[in-house]
Amino acid sequence: MVREAAADPAADPGRRRVLRVRREADLRVQGLSSRVNRVSRLRDLADAPLPAQIALATLCAALAISAVTDLRQRRVPNAVTYPALLVIAICLLWLGGRTLLLESALGALVCAAPLALAMWRGWMGAGDVKLMAIAGLVSGAAAGWPFSLAVLLDVAVAGGVLALSWILAAKAVGHPRPRSVPYGVAIAAGTAWAFLMGAPLF
Repeated sequence: MVREAAADPAADPGRRRVLRVRREADLRVQGLSSRVNRVSRLRDLADAPLPAQIALATLCAALAISAVTDLRQRRVPNAVTYPALLVIAICLLWLGGRTLLLESALGALVCAAPLALAMWRGWMGAGDVKLMAIAGLVSGAAAGWPFSLAVLLDVAVAGGVLALSWILAAKAVGHPRPRSVPYGVAIAAGTAWAFLMGAPLF
């Protein structure tokens, strides 16, 4: 029994420390590789076609502005969403013609339809639906409707975290439970996370 224990690496304190250090080193390498991959993906954007760059830049601008206005005023203005939709549609026509535009429209439907249902129930604003349609257009063009579904799921997770944080923050300072949350912030956060972690940049 003593010999078997000695033969087992896990039974030797020194070996255990070595194995633990190796595991920690492997985790650090994996984390570094993940960061390098994200940087490489951002660098790939410089090599993307010009209309793709414009579409992505328009999406980023619309998300950032909408997050700020929704946070401050509880609204996503048409002055942001309509021009963004127009610019992105033109870019997609330029990039891939009607075929790509139809594929991206399917992505917009996947992203916006659940929020449109929530708007019909009075749970969501029209600006949020249009902002999700913008995210769906670009994600559908970048990687098809399955990626648009991934964007939708990431936004849903971000929305849940935001709502819970909002309620807990209000409770902590003695305010009544908020009737609404700035969902444009969740749309921006979830879409950005999805693109950073999982989408080919055209």
